[in-house]
Amino acid sequence: MKVLILNGSPRKNMNTAKMVLAFEEEAKKNGHDVTVANIGTKNIQGCKHCEACRNSKKFSCVQNDDMKDLYPILESCEVLVIASPIYYFSLTGQTHCTIERCYPFQKLPNLKKSALLLMAASGGFEGAVSTYKNAIVNYMGATDLGIVKATGSSDAYLDEVRKIAASI
Repeated sequence: MKVLILNGSPRKNMNTAKMVLAFEEEAKKNGHDVTVANIGTKNIQGCKHCEACRNSKKFSCVQNDDMKDLYPILESCEVLVIASPIYYFSLTGQTHCTIERCYPFQKLPNLKKSALLLMAASGGFEGAVSTYKNAIVNYMGATDLGIVKATGSSDAYLDEVRKIAASI
């Protein structure tokens, strides 16, 4: 299956990145085609709801930012993994903007499964889980493979991440 991992952290080699790497390695080991998009370092603006994308039928946006590189990958992905640290009780801004900018598709055309990998100092996962369940699972219809809610250090949660990746 084609797996897209959206890494919403701007920090390299830290806890969220470790979870992304564990998921990527396990999924590849099991024969899946994995793409990691480090959206936490990209210039991705929020949706302006101008409707130009829906009127063009090309899944494109009038905004000229890094999202244009993600559209073809989003269109073909069968498994969507969202990985994000928790900043002020929710997903990172870049992660939220990326989810909003799926608007041209309404629903990702090939999406079958999804997972959520979260990292926080001490909690505050509710907003991120709600966004994921409402947008990706309930609205887009993806089968939820699992949610990892890591606190402190991601090292204690890497086996859980690998187990979800192996279940694809």
